[in-house]
Formats: sequence, structure tokens, C-alpha cells
Amino acid sequence: MFKIVRNESGGTFMLAIMLLFITTSFITFYCLSYQSQKLVYNSLEFANVRATINLLKEIGSK
Repeated sequence: MFKIVRNESGGTFMLAIMLLFITTSFITFYCLSYQSQKLVYNSLEFANVRATINLLKEIGSK
């Protein structure tokens, strides 16, 4: 089994490249989903602040 991985045709190198690609893809996916989640939270916060300001203006005008 290990002769196949350690042969001179580059089996170890191919395994290392695949592991690097999988790890990099996972980290990229995680960072992009975190960034998207932060963007949604910031948008919701902005909408709630704007709604509060509008409500206070409405109460103050009465």
C-alpha cells in the first residue's frame, strides 16, 4: 500500500496537493460565509436603527 504512495511517480505530491486544495477550499468557504453573515447582521442593525429613529420622530411630532 505504501509503495503506491511513495513511488517515484509523485503519489505523495499529488496527495499533498489534494489536501492543500481541500483545506484551502474549506477555509475560503468558511470566510465567505462569515463575511456574508456579518453583512446580514449589519443590514438588520441599520434597518432597526432607522426604524427607531423614524418612530422617535413620529412620537416627537405629536
